[in-house]
Amino acid sequence: ALVMMGRFRLSSWFDRSSTPSAVAGTKKVEAEAEAEAKKQNRRSFSLLSVSLRTKDSQTNGAAASSSMLSRTEADSTQSPSRMTALAQTIARETEALEAYMRDNNLRMPSFGEDAPADFPTLPADVLRSRQDIIFATKELGLLAHGARESMRWGIWEASAFLDVLALTTLNHYGIAKLVPPGSTITLGELQTKTTLDPINLARLLRLAMTNGIFREPSPGVIAHTAASRVLAEDENMRAWVGFNGEDIFRASAHVVQALTTYPEATSLTRAGFQFGFDTVDKEPMFATFGKDPERARRMGRAMASLTGGEGYEPSYFVDVEKGGYDLTDVDAAGGTFVDIGGSHGFMCVDLAKRYKNMRFVVQDLQKTVDSAPKPICADPQVAERITLLAHDFFTEQVTKDADVYYFRWIIHNYSTPYAVRILKNLIPALKPGARIVINDHCLREPGQENPWDERVMRRMDVVMLALLNAQERTEAEFRELFKAAGDGFVFKGVTRPKGCRMSIVEAVWHPDAPAPALAPELEVSAMEQPIAAEETIPEKTKAEEAKAEEAKAEEAKAEEAKAGETKAANGEIKAANGEIRAGEAKA
Repeated sequence: ALVMMGRFRLSSWFDRSSTPSAVAGTKKVEAEAEAEAKKQNRRSFSLLSVSLRTKDSQTNGAAASSSMLSRTEADSTQSPSRMTALAQTIARETEALEAYMRDNNLRMPSFGEDAPADFPTLPADVLRSRQDIIFATKELGLLAHGARESMRWGIWEASAFLDVLALTTLNHYGIAKLVPPGSTITLGELQTKTTLDPINLARLLRLAMTNGIFREPSPGVIAHTAASRVLAEDENMRAWVGFNGEDIFRASAHVVQALTTYPEATSLTRAGFQFGFDTVDKEPMFATFGKDPERARRMGRAMASLTGGEGYEPSYFVDVEKGGYDLTDVDAAGGTFVDIGGSHGFMCVDLAKRYKNMRFVVQDLQKTVDSAPKPICADPQVAERITLLAHDFFTEQVTKDADVYYFRWIIHNYSTPYAVRILKNLIPALKPGARIVINDHCLREPGQENPWDERVMRRMDVVMLALLNAQERTEAEFRELFKAAGDGFVFKGVTRPKGCRMSIVEAVWHPDAPAPALAPELEVSAMEQPIAAEETIPEKTKAEEAKAEEAKAEEAKAEEAKAGETKAANGEIKAANGEIRAGEAKA
């Protein structure tokens, strides 16, 4: 549901002029990251394997019972009773949901054109009923199909790629906007308004109809449903469909090729995105979008759509009553909070309204800072305590001795070598006791999450792989990240406000503290690490690496010639990002 806006940190996606390998002249950083990648990923994957072995030896029946897969495995010999139980769950929870809707005079969901596009904000118990309906329905369908049929047709449904094909094409041609609201249009009339031929228009529409998008009240007559009307009226939703269907979809289709060629999966220029758009070893996604500002703006609107939904509101971090981050002691001391990659400072504005004595520094690239509203907030007592400062987090931190350094939607955009570099760049500025706070997804063990949130977050994790060779992380991986950045980082842990998908990850800088003891799984990981990373790389990849080394001299010559073009593209990135940020701030 699209409710109160929670904004996405677009600085981590575009406008990163000094992102490693983003432009010519940054090959050194890229090479360092690639060299570091094998070591970091070896530890990360060793940690994962040991963690899974450790978890497998523990009893966790209660948590496992919430997992659809675990329930199915547990009841595989009693599928009829499981099916009955699921049907009863669907009936019971549907009754509870509808009772709440009736008691509160709320409109029931339907496929009608004028039906509500979103569910209202629901109490936790009613929200759980809604989630149970969704996933019990899914599981019951799998059981009713049977294993073979589920596998046969699941390959179409798991990624819904044929549905994506239909919806993306209809969205690309703006079909939803051509259907009159509250009325109908014949297929013939609709075809005259587009360059799609009538046969393909009809077949794409009719596939979309199987998902409740558009309807055909009589043969050859098209009308809106609630979903298609959202597509017609919501620009951010159209951008979300376009970004997923035309960018993520294409990048995802080339992930296997990227992983086969470059198993390390850490480079910003060797992800599925680059293989899909023929830019391998040429430029990261940011620069590609910088050459097409409209495409960059589409991504910005898509991110606004994503983060405008349940579980991403900034209030989850700000409001201590909701389980947010408590800054009372920092405020009492008149301390400083630095929001790194903080866009136009919307988070700091919200924090400054709550905390009356603190000072705030919002850091982003120059173009973003220049495009920020002035004043940043209408309340002068808030605005006077917020400073916008141009800074690139791939360079040494310039704000010294602050109390809190904060990253929201930043670290997950980078693989381990780059993320470590970002954290290391803080060290010269840190005073003892300084806090580093990361506001990102934190993946739990399988089955520990409610099924809806787990599916959303794990899909996001794979999207990061496809676009950026980046990742969402577990608590153990965040711990390992800080350890790799420096022994002075003392990991404090992870908390997550109830109802929020984003976690609060915290470390404190204590340069004189003894190095923390490794957790058992890390000890084993460290023992496994001496295995040469080269042993895991196919000969084909090593040959390509050798060839790349031989080509470095020629690439260096070409870099100078490309510098002017790259500089221009970089300017387009920044300009596009400025427009996105301005629109986001208004929202």
